[in-house]
Amino acid sequence: MHISIGLFILIGLGCTAYLAMTLANTTFFSGDSYMISAKFTAVNGLRPGSNVEISGVAVGKVADITLDQTLYQAVVTMQVQNAVGIPVDSVAAIKTSGLIGDKYVSITPGADDAMLETGGVIQDTQAALDIEEMISKYVFGSVEK
Repeated sequence: MHISIGLFILIGLGCTAYLAMTLANTTFFSGDSYMISAKFTAVNGLRPGSNVEISGVAVGKVADITLDQTLYQAVVTMQVQNAVGIPVDSVAAIKTSGLIGDKYVSITPGADDAMLETGGVIQDTQAALDIEEMISKYVFGSVEK
């Protein structure tokens, strides 16, 4: 009887740990992915753990966001699945999904045969569109017609 109760508690703790890691977007077994980065002028609303998508399909996660102290640009480090090759001439853009405004990185693949490897950098980027700034320009009359 004591063995079955102990086994039940261990299974429950294992399920709780799995659920906590899943909800926190934590990956301990990330051996099937590689890291790439991209520099953006603005990453408004993008957070570590946000999706990285190609053609609307999630292929990775944003691992880290730091500031380049020399160029004052945001450096976004992304963890991408090994099965997905990203051409060197790809374009990375920060997009908004849904009405809530969750941000994600959308990668548009290029046509080059050479693929990015671990530590590779996407050179061509598009910063996040700041809706609040656009609305304030329109309201206060500084938008050109």
